[in-house]
Amino acid sequence: MSEQVETGGTEGARLQGDKLEAYMLGHYMGALSGVRLFDEAARTWAGTAYEDRFVRFVREIQDDIGHLEAMLDRLGATRRKVAKGLGTATGIASRLNPLSRIRERAGIAAHGELEMLQSLVVAKRSMWVTLLELAPSDPRLDAEELRGLEAGAADQYHRLRAIAGETARDRFLTRG
Repeated sequence: MSEQVETGGTEGARLQGDKLEAYMLGHYMGALSGVRLFDEAARTWAGTAYEDRFVRFVREIQDDIGHLEAMLDRLGATRRKVAKGLGTATGIASRLNPLSRIRERAGIAAHGELEMLQSLVVAKRSMWVTLLELAPSDPRLDAEELRGLEAGAADQYHRLRAIAGETARDRFLTRG
């Protein structure tokens, strides 16, 4: 997609569609892997008070992926199938990562997992903000939709942070 779209606010500037597509596809691949990591976390926390929270994260991230796919379609992305295949391969590789196999909820690795999930959400939120900044330059980017997605990512981050805070004491403090 090498199409150039006139911007609404900068005289003579053009949105570089090929760069935007590559940027969004990178995030798309990350989202495909990320939803698998959140699904693994949901299994890690199964049977606890946190299980429903992680199941909700998985549903929300799947919905985010749907929004991103729709945006890529509106932009005429031609490489989405390749990106989906690469995202699947990355997801398989992430399952082979020895850290992703640790299921001990009380361990330090579990806290690191929560922090890693937070960083994924921060990256997603940054993408929505970037696309929101570009929305005036391309009518195929819906600013209202992007504002809602950014707010959702902010909420996801705060909910993940709350879980990390609620469970940190059990990991790092001794009893006695």
